[in-house]
Amino acid sequence: MSSKSFSDYKIIQLSDCHVSAARSADYRGLNADKALAGLLPAVRGWQPDLILLTGDVSEDGSAASYGRVSARLNSIGAPVVALPGNHDEPETMKRFFPQGPWDGPFFFAARGWQVVLLDSTEAGRIDGVISEDRLHALERGLKRSLCEHVLIALHHQPIAVGSPWIDRYALHDPGNFLTLLGREKRLRCVTWGHVHQAFATERDGAAFLGSPSTVANSIPGREKFTLDVGGPACRWYRLFADGRFETGILRGSV
Repeated sequence: MSSKSFSDYKIIQLSDCHVSAARSADYRGLNADKALAGLLPAVRGWQPDLILLTGDVSEDGSAASYGRVSARLNSIGAPVVALPGNHDEPETMKRFFPQGPWDGPFFFAARGWQVVLLDSTEAGRIDGVISEDRLHALERGLKRSLCEHVLIALHHQPIAVGSPWIDRYALHDPGNFLTLLGREKRLRCVTWGHVHQAFATERDGAAFLGSPSTVANSIPGREKFTLDVGGPACRWYRLFADGRFETGILRGSV
């Protein structure tokens, strides 16, 4: 993807859609298809330059679920990049979302920013893993990059978000990953899905951000998943060429 000449580069991050093959399927008492549909008018109105999907797009890894999500997102008119979550089936998912970390970290540049998508999944695991090969590929790609600012996206949280029900399924043994991030002076932001809540903190001068789900979110800090009646949500970003960025939460109809 080429850089754009606009004053800012606008990204919508959608995560944890949990759409199933059956349109009527229940997810935590809600309909995932209807929830996503209810969020998209706000997304269209925001006029993003890019849609970033950060995993658990599907609940069952079915071609039907990916096909419906892809069709809905194509109606927005912005390019889509995607990475898998623990519920996704990567081989099926990449048929519908070819731009992603299917053969290693996925790099693209926009407005002087190096955006990187990482695959933190491993078959049969709910928690996350970044293999040594993926970590080395990330390090090599960052060294080659001429961009001045870096944003990294993955599915699993690399730090605790304070909600025990999901922190038990965080990125496993994240030490080497966090060490690499700490050495990367151009790093401005690390973002993820998986946690079903908005989350924000800072580490080594970079923002660490969790994105809410497009279907069901939990009240932060709970031992067990506790439905947040605020409804479907997503995260937005404005990236500026000087390294500044703005971010916030966009909500749709409940």
